[in-house]
Amino acid sequence: LRDTICRKLADFGRLDLTEGIGDCHSRRTVKQCTGCRKHSVFYNRCETKFCPICAPRLARERRETVEWWTKQLAQPKHVVLTARNTETITKERVLAFKEAFQKLRRRKLTRNWMGGFYSLEVTNEGRGWHLHMHVLVNARFVPADQLAVEWGKLIGQDFAIVKVKDCRDRSYLGEVTKYAVKGTELAGWSGADIAALMEAFDGVRVFGVFGELFKKRAEFREFLESLQGELPRCECGCDKWRILDEDEFNWEEIEREILLGPRPPPSCGVNPPAVHPEFRL
Repeated sequence: LRDTICRKLADFGRLDLTEGIGDCHSRRTVKQCTGCRKHSVFYNRCETKFCPICAPRLARERRETVEWWTKQLAQPKHVVLTARNTETITKERVLAFKEAFQKLRRRKLTRNWMGGFYSLEVTNEGRGWHLHMHVLVNARFVPADQLAVEWGKLIGQDFAIVKVKDCRDRSYLGEVTKYAVKGTELAGWSGADIAALMEAFDGVRVFGVFGELFKKRAEFREFLESLQGELPRCECGCDKWRILDEDEFNWEEIEREILLGPRPPPSCGVNPPAVHPEFRL
Protein backbone atom coordinates (compact mmCIF):
# COMPACT_ATOMS: atom_id res chain seq x y z
CA LEU A 1 0.00 0.00 0.00
CA ARG A 2 2.83 2.39 0.89
CA ASP A 3 4.50 1.85 -2.49
CA THR A 4 1.19 2.35 -4.32
CA ILE A 5 0.58 5.67 -2.56
CA CYS A 6 4.12 6.88 -3.28
CA ARG A 7 3.90 5.86 -6.92
CA LYS A 8 0.63 7.72 -7.42
CA LEU A 9 2.03 10.84 -5.78
CA ALA A 10 5.16 10.63 -7.96
CA ASP A 11 3.06 10.19 -11.11
CA PHE A 12 1.08 13.28 -10.10
CA GLY A 13 4.32 15.23 -9.81
CA ARG A 14 4.32 15.47 -6.00
CA LEU A 15 7.39 13.47 -5.16
CA ASP A 16 8.00 15.92 -2.29
CA LEU A 17 5.02 14.45 -0.41
CA THR A 18 6.55 10.96 -0.41
CA GLU A 19 9.62 11.85 1.67
CA GLY A 20 8.18 10.73 5.00
CA ILE A 21 6.02 7.80 3.91
CA GLY A 22 8.52 6.60 1.30
CA ASP A 23 11.29 6.31 3.90
CA CYS A 24 9.15 4.54 6.51
CA HIS A 25 10.37 1.05 7.50
CA SER A 26 13.34 1.36 5.15
CA ARG A 27 16.12 1.03 7.76
CA ARG A 28 16.58 -1.69 10.34
CA THR A 29 17.96 -1.17 13.83
CA VAL A 30 19.00 -3.91 16.22
CA LYS A 31 18.39 -3.92 19.99
CA GLN A 32 20.79 -6.36 21.64
CA CYS A 33 20.89 -7.53 25.25
CA THR A 34 24.32 -6.86 26.79
CA GLY A 35 23.98 -10.02 28.88
CA CYS A 36 22.98 -12.93 26.64
CA ARG A 37 23.37 -11.02 23.32
CA LYS A 38 19.84 -11.94 22.28
CA HIS A 39 18.58 -9.35 19.81
CA SER A 40 15.45 -8.06 18.15
CA VAL A 41 15.00 -5.95 15.01
CA PHE A 42 12.83 -2.86 14.61
CA TYR A 43 12.38 -0.36 11.80
CA ASN A 44 12.40 3.42 11.49
CA ARG A 45 8.94 5.04 11.50
CA CYS A 46 7.73 8.17 9.76
CA GLU A 47 4.90 8.83 12.30
CA THR A 48 2.78 10.26 9.48
CA LYS A 49 -0.94 10.08 10.23
CA PHE A 50 -1.73 8.86 6.70
CA CYS A 51 1.04 6.26 6.48
CA PRO A 52 -0.55 2.80 6.03
CA ILE A 53 2.37 1.22 7.94
CA CYS A 54 2.28 3.54 10.96
CA ALA A 55 -1.51 4.00 11.11
CA PRO A 56 -2.39 0.74 12.94
CA ARG A 57 0.14 1.42 15.72
CA LEU A 58 -0.94 5.06 15.99
CA ALA A 59 -4.54 3.87 16.32
CA ARG A 60 -3.58 1.52 19.16
CA GLU A 61 -1.78 4.34 20.95
CA ARG A 62 -4.79 6.61 20.38
CA ARG A 63 -7.04 3.99 21.97
CA GLU A 64 -4.91 3.96 25.14
CA THR A 65 -5.04 7.76 25.19
CA VAL A 66 -8.80 7.90 24.69
CA GLU A 67 -9.45 5.30 27.37
CA TRP A 68 -7.44 7.36 29.88
CA TRP A 69 -9.22 10.61 29.01
CA THR A 70 -12.61 8.89 29.14
CA LYS A 71 -12.06 7.88 32.76
CA GLN A 72 -11.99 11.60 33.58
CA LEU A 73 -15.60 12.05 32.32
CA ALA A 74 -18.50 11.31 34.67
CA GLN A 75 -21.30 11.51 32.06
CA PRO A 76 -19.73 11.02 28.62
CA LYS A 77 -21.79 11.78 25.51
CA HIS A 78 -20.59 10.90 22.03
CA VAL A 79 -21.36 13.77 19.66
CA VAL A 80 -20.75 13.59 15.91
CA LEU A 81 -20.64 16.88 13.98
CA THR A 82 -20.83 16.74 10.19
CA ALA A 83 -20.86 19.07 7.21
CA ARG A 84 -22.07 18.71 3.64
CA ASN A 85 -19.69 16.94 1.27
CA THR A 86 -17.49 19.13 -0.91
CA GLU A 87 -15.74 18.51 -4.22
CA THR A 88 -12.41 19.74 -2.87
CA ILE A 89 -10.57 19.66 0.44
CA THR A 90 -8.23 22.44 1.54
CA LYS A 91 -6.42 23.43 4.70
CA GLU A 92 -8.57 26.58 4.85
CA ARG A 93 -11.72 24.46 5.00
CA VAL A 94 -10.26 22.16 7.66
CA LEU A 95 -9.19 25.11 9.83
CA ALA A 96 -12.58 26.80 9.33
CA PHE A 97 -14.27 23.59 10.54
CA LYS A 98 -12.13 23.58 13.68
CA GLU A 99 -12.79 27.28 14.27
CA ALA A 100 -16.53 26.64 14.03
CA PHE A 101 -16.16 24.00 16.73
CA GLN A 102 -14.37 26.50 18.98
CA LYS A 103 -17.24 28.96 18.47
CA LEU A 104 -19.76 26.23 19.25
CA ARG A 105 -18.15 25.61 22.63
CA ARG A 106 -18.66 29.29 23.50
CA ARG A 107 -22.40 29.22 22.75
CA LYS A 108 -25.10 29.12 25.41
CA LEU A 109 -26.25 25.73 24.12
CA THR A 110 -22.97 24.08 25.13
CA ARG A 111 -22.52 25.84 28.43
CA ASN A 112 -23.01 22.53 30.22
CA TRP A 113 -20.15 20.93 28.25
CA MET A 114 -17.74 20.81 31.18
CA GLY A 115 -14.94 19.29 29.15
CA GLY A 116 -14.06 16.64 26.63
CA PHE A 117 -11.92 15.76 23.64
CA TYR A 118 -12.35 15.65 19.87
CA SER A 119 -11.09 13.68 16.86
CA LEU A 120 -11.26 15.25 13.39
CA GLU A 121 -11.66 12.92 10.40
CA VAL A 122 -12.34 12.98 6.67
CA THR A 123 -13.57 10.38 4.19
CA ASN A 124 -14.05 10.29 0.44
CA GLU A 125 -16.16 7.44 -0.89
CA GLY A 126 -16.73 8.87 -4.36
CA ARG A 127 -19.37 11.42 -3.34
CA GLY A 128 -16.99 14.18 -2.29
CA TRP A 129 -14.99 14.99 0.82
CA HIS A 130 -16.87 14.32 4.05
CA LEU A 131 -15.34 16.28 6.93
CA HIS A 132 -16.66 15.38 10.38
CA MET A 133 -15.69 15.38 14.04
CA HIS A 134 -16.20 12.92 16.87
CA VAL A 135 -16.49 14.66 20.23
CA LEU A 136 -16.73 13.08 23.66
CA VAL A 137 -18.15 15.60 26.12
CA ASN A 138 -18.87 15.53 29.82
CA ALA A 139 -22.49 16.71 29.94
CA ARG A 140 -25.75 15.59 31.52
CA PHE A 141 -27.78 16.27 28.36
CA VAL A 142 -27.09 17.32 24.77
CA PRO A 143 -30.20 18.29 22.71
CA ALA A 144 -29.52 16.92 19.23
CA ASP A 145 -32.26 18.98 17.50
CA GLN A 146 -30.97 22.31 18.83
CA LEU A 147 -27.40 21.30 18.19
CA ALA A 148 -28.18 20.54 14.53
CA VAL A 149 -29.47 24.09 14.00
CA GLU A 150 -26.71 25.81 15.99
CA TRP A 151 -23.91 23.84 14.36
CA GLY A 152 -25.44 24.29 10.90
CA LYS A 153 -25.37 28.08 11.26
CA LEU A 154 -21.71 28.02 12.27
CA ILE A 155 -20.71 26.11 9.13
CA GLY A 156 -22.94 28.08 6.79
CA GLN A 157 -25.87 25.67 6.52
CA ASP A 158 -29.54 25.92 7.57
CA PHE A 159 -28.99 22.82 9.66
CA ALA A 160 -26.49 19.99 9.86
CA ILE A 161 -26.68 16.30 10.58
CA VAL A 162 -25.46 15.60 14.10
CA LYS A 163 -25.61 12.53 16.30
CA VAL A 164 -25.70 12.32 20.09
CA LYS A 165 -25.37 9.12 22.07
CA ASP A 166 -24.80 8.25 25.72
CA CYS A 167 -21.64 6.16 25.62
CA ARG A 168 -20.91 4.84 29.07
CA ASP A 169 -20.68 1.40 27.42
CA ARG A 170 -17.60 2.64 25.50
CA SER A 171 -19.21 1.88 22.15
CA TYR A 172 -17.62 5.06 20.84
CA LEU A 173 -14.03 3.73 21.01
CA GLY A 174 -14.11 2.20 17.54
CA GLU A 175 -15.15 5.51 16.00
CA VAL A 176 -12.83 7.82 17.89
CA THR A 177 -9.72 5.64 17.60
CA LYS A 178 -9.91 4.36 14.03
CA TYR A 179 -7.32 5.31 11.43
CA ALA A 180 -7.43 8.83 9.99
CA VAL A 181 -7.82 7.17 6.58
CA LYS A 182 -7.30 3.44 6.12
CA GLY A 183 -4.36 2.53 3.90
CA THR A 184 -6.56 0.43 1.61
CA GLU A 185 -8.85 3.42 1.07
CA LEU A 186 -6.03 5.90 0.49
CA ALA A 187 -4.23 3.60 -1.97
CA GLY A 188 -7.39 3.48 -4.08
CA TRP A 189 -7.51 7.25 -4.56
CA SER A 190 -5.93 9.21 -7.36
CA GLY A 191 -2.61 10.98 -6.88
CA ALA A 192 -4.43 14.32 -6.95
CA ASP A 193 -6.77 13.32 -4.12
CA ILE A 194 -3.95 11.88 -2.00
CA ALA A 195 -1.93 15.07 -2.43
CA ALA A 196 -4.97 17.23 -1.59
CA LEU A 197 -5.59 15.29 1.62
CA MET A 198 -1.98 15.44 2.78
CA GLU A 199 -1.74 19.17 2.11
CA ALA A 200 -5.09 19.92 3.79
CA PHE A 201 -4.05 18.19 7.02
CA ASP A 202 -0.38 19.13 7.04
CA GLY A 203 0.41 20.51 10.50
CA VAL A 204 -3.25 20.33 11.60
CA ARG A 205 -3.96 18.86 15.02
CA VAL A 206 -6.69 16.25 14.61
CA PHE A 207 -7.03 15.31 18.28
CA GLY A 208 -7.30 17.58 21.30
CA VAL A 209 -8.87 18.16 24.71
CA PHE A 210 -10.79 21.15 26.05
CA GLY A 211 -12.52 22.48 29.16
CA GLU A 212 -11.83 20.72 32.43
CA LEU A 213 -9.72 18.07 30.69
CA PHE A 214 -7.29 20.73 29.49
CA LYS A 215 -6.18 21.15 33.09
CA LYS A 216 -5.42 17.44 33.39
CA ARG A 217 -2.66 17.41 30.80
CA ALA A 218 0.02 17.16 33.51
CA GLU A 219 -1.68 14.04 34.90
CA PHE A 220 -1.83 12.60 31.40
CA ARG A 221 1.91 13.17 30.91
CA GLU A 222 2.53 11.30 34.16
CA PHE A 223 0.37 8.46 32.84
CA LEU A 224 2.47 8.27 29.66
CA GLU A 225 5.69 8.34 31.68
CA SER A 226 4.40 5.49 33.85
CA LEU A 227 3.89 3.38 30.73
CA GLN A 228 7.41 4.06 29.51
CA GLY A 229 9.17 4.34 32.86
CA GLU A 230 10.11 0.70 33.48
CA LEU A 231 12.84 -0.58 31.19
CA PRO A 232 11.96 -3.83 29.42
CA ARG A 233 13.91 -6.86 30.63
CA CYS A 234 15.38 -9.60 28.51
CA GLU A 235 14.42 -13.22 29.15
CA CYS A 236 17.81 -13.62 30.84
CA GLY A 237 16.83 -10.94 33.40
CA CYS A 238 19.11 -8.20 32.06
CA ASP A 239 17.68 -4.71 31.48
CA LYS A 240 20.68 -3.22 29.64
CA TRP A 241 20.59 -2.97 25.86
CA ARG A 242 22.79 -1.87 22.99
CA ILE A 243 21.30 -0.13 19.95
CA LEU A 244 23.12 -0.87 16.69
CA ASP A 245 22.38 -0.09 13.08
CA GLU A 246 22.21 -3.04 10.71
CA ASP A 247 25.76 -2.62 9.38
CA GLU A 248 27.25 -2.42 12.87
CA PHE A 249 25.40 -5.55 13.97
CA ASN A 250 26.36 -7.55 10.87
CA TRP A 251 30.02 -6.55 11.21
CA GLU A 252 30.11 -7.59 14.87
CA GLU A 253 28.54 -10.93 13.98
CA ILE A 254 31.20 -11.50 11.30
CA GLU A 255 33.99 -10.67 13.76
CA ARG A 256 32.43 -12.94 16.37
CA GLU A 257 32.20 -15.80 13.87
CA ILE A 258 35.85 -15.35 12.90
CA LEU A 259 36.93 -15.50 16.55
CA LEU A 260 34.61 -18.30 17.72
CA GLY A 261 34.12 -20.21 14.49
CA PRO A 262 30.95 -20.76 12.48
CA ARG A 263 27.78 -21.58 14.31
CA PRO A 264 26.71 -25.25 14.22
CA PRO A 265 23.88 -26.07 11.81
CA PRO A 266 20.39 -26.40 13.31
CA SER A 267 19.54 -29.85 14.56
CA CYS A 268 16.06 -29.79 12.96
CA GLY A 269 14.55 -31.25 16.09
CA VAL A 270 17.10 -34.07 16.46
CA ASN A 271 18.98 -34.04 19.74
CA PRO A 272 22.78 -33.73 19.21
CA PRO A 273 25.03 -36.47 20.63
CA ALA A 274 26.10 -36.01 24.20
CA VAL A 275 29.53 -34.43 24.74
CA HIS A 276 31.55 -34.85 27.90
CA PRO A 277 31.89 -31.51 29.78
CA GLU A 278 35.69 -31.67 29.53
CA PHE A 279 35.51 -31.45 25.74
CA ARG A 280 33.00 -28.62 25.51
CA LEU A 281 34.23 -25.17 24.49
